[in-house]
Amino acid sequence: MIEVNIRSIANKVKGQGVGSAFEDHVKVLRKSKKIRVFVNDKDLHDVLHVHTMDVPSFLEIWKYKRSGKRVSISVHVVPDSLKGSLKLPGFLRKGFGIYLRYFYDSADKCVVVNPYFKKELVNMGIREDKIVFIPNTVATDMFYPRGDKKELRKRLGLPEKAFIVLGAGQIQQRKGIDDFVEAAKVLKDTLFIWLGGFSFGKMMKGYERYKKLLENPPENIIFTGIVDRERVALYLNASDVFFLPSHHELLPMSVLEAVNCDLPLILRDLDIYKDVFFENYTKASNVAGFVELIKRFKEDRAFYERYKQKSRELAECYSPDRILKMWENFFYELVKSDQ
Repeated sequence: MIEVNIRSIANKVKGQGVGSAFEDHVKVLRKSKKIRVFVNDKDLHDVLHVHTMDVPSFLEIWKYKRSGKRVSISVHVVPDSLKGSLKLPGFLRKGFGIYLRYFYDSADKCVVVNPYFKKELVNMGIREDKIVFIPNTVATDMFYPRGDKKELRKRLGLPEKAFIVLGAGQIQQRKGIDDFVEAAKVLKDTLFIWLGGFSFGKMMKGYERYKKLLENPPENIIFTGIVDRERVALYLNASDVFFLPSHHELLPMSVLEAVNCDLPLILRDLDIYKDVFFENYTKASNVAGFVELIKRFKEDRAFYERYKQKSRELAECYSPDRILKMWENFFYELVKSDQ
């Protein structure tokens, strides 16, 4: 049995996708009969797998390397991830990019959740033979269709008959929150809900502007703030459509959570989605396009059911059982290469 030590500090910051990816990665690996999982353990094991790029993780990597052990890293952040996210002066962004390059290059293998980003890592100076694609997955014991929307809406204090459009993520420009709000202003007879808040506080780009928005939102928008994942699952099952107008993503956990709850998807038309979501989502490039898609989902039942089924297919594509087999093969090959 291969011993894998999973390293992460993501759960120290609530309401962001890396923490969800880490939680579900551990949960899925623990179902394996071929892998014994440790979390943030100080002892040496066969493999160290890292989720966060903090300095203590970097030191742990070198401890493993000096001992002849294998190291792999899940790539959750690339330099473009900072655009529209955090307020950093130019010299810090440049320094972060240099650190990121050395951090990823220190691993034996880098795992990307979207094949689109293999090229970006190569452009950073990471050898292509170091890069492996394994997508995210979500724990289906929490995210699954829960049936009676009426009862869930009553439990959450939501109107029984409203058409509900749900979005999720940190409140930041990169997530497309501005287009989410503008679409809501057009569709005044539709309820929009955004799950998430300011995970990094005042460091987040546009913090003051978005703080004012949250204090005085349009009447048909609910901003819940940061909520735990169990409550996220309830909101997903109480909603009609999942709408994420992000400008930049890798493989959003929020989308995988949504499809596991049978919600049709409305996403921004981004190249990065084509190889991971295929034809299983609807897309637009601007507010007018998003508004038309929401209207169609609201008015055209056949269209709605078609994309609900496509979400089910996508959930099956990224099912925990399938992704677990990929991880088992990955760790086996990684350890085997050291023998």
